[in-house]
Amino acid sequence: MYPRNAASPEPIAIGPVVQISDGAVQTAGVTVRIKPVGVAEADGAGTTAYSTDGVVLYTPTQAETNYTSFVLIAKKTGCIPASVTVVTTASATAGYAGVDWSKVTAATTTVNLSGTTISTSQAVASVSGAVGSVTGAVTVGTNNDKTGYSLTQAFPSNFASLGINASGHVSRVTLVDTTTTNTDMRGTDNAALASAWTSTRAGYLDSVLLAANANRTVQVTGSNHVAADIHELQAGVITSAAFAAGWLTAAGTAADYITELQTAIGTATNQTAILDRVSFALSALAGNCSTAQTATETYVLSIGGNTYTAAYSGLDGSGNRSTTTLTKA
Repeated sequence: MYPRNAASPEPIAIGPVVQISDGAVQTAGVTVRIKPVGVAEADGAGTTAYSTDGVVLYTPTQAETNYTSFVLIAKKTGCIPASVTVVTTASATAGYAGVDWSKVTAATTTVNLSGTTISTSQAVASVSGAVGSVTGAVTVGTNNDKTGYSLTQAFPSNFASLGINASGHVSRVTLVDTTTTNTDMRGTDNAALASAWTSTRAGYLDSVLLAANANRTVQVTGSNHVAADIHELQAGVITSAAFAAGWLTAAGTAADYITELQTAIGTATNQTAILDRVSFALSALAGNCSTAQTATETYVLSIGGNTYTAAYSGLDGSGNRSTTTLTKA
């Protein structure tokens, strides 16, 4: 039996190839063909060699052995060919026949293995009867017979009287010596552990704001300020002394207040425009005329540090004037 699909196939003796004309055994030039079962015949891709007495030796590739059987044919022109049929085993290891249980007739037939030692890595489907001894580790999926077992850890007294409901909770606890961590604080108002309640935190109670009634209208912010809405003030509670000098600034004055103030007394731009117009009129009435009775008359008047000039050009013999130029120096 030849190992199937072995990583390193062993050589196969095909036989001698004999020259027809003179009966000479050929030790060179022989071609090996391979015909796997169910596959067309082709030249072999393995290695061809010869024994000392002329027997053709062929070492196939691993892929060429991956069949249940294959035929090797050694041939040469003018010679009688030699052939051999190789049947492979279910094992890839040389020297092991192996058993393919899918090819065994009535593989599920009950066999009496009494007195037989089984050493295998494969799982045994089922075992009926007693097992004498198991020394290796065993994983048990479902154990339908739990009698005859014992635990090394003894249960405390009255353990059998412990009541556990359908949700897996202990139905009643009358005494607990020490509770390390309690993730369900229902009924205890989220009570803190004793380690979390310190004398420092207890002292904070002395600084707690006490409300005069049930109206909780005062809140202390993170900046230690009291946040509250002022609904009303007592008469005279805010006096002029409460305001610092220069407290009324542009940043503290609303835009609508400035608009109303400008409407009442006028803006600085409007006041300047009014002053300029009055000054130009006065320059013509009360100003100094330095070019009287000429084609161009100029009136100059100084008011409030500003010099206003009214220049008239195009004066004709009848005293009519045309263009007027107003200039503020």
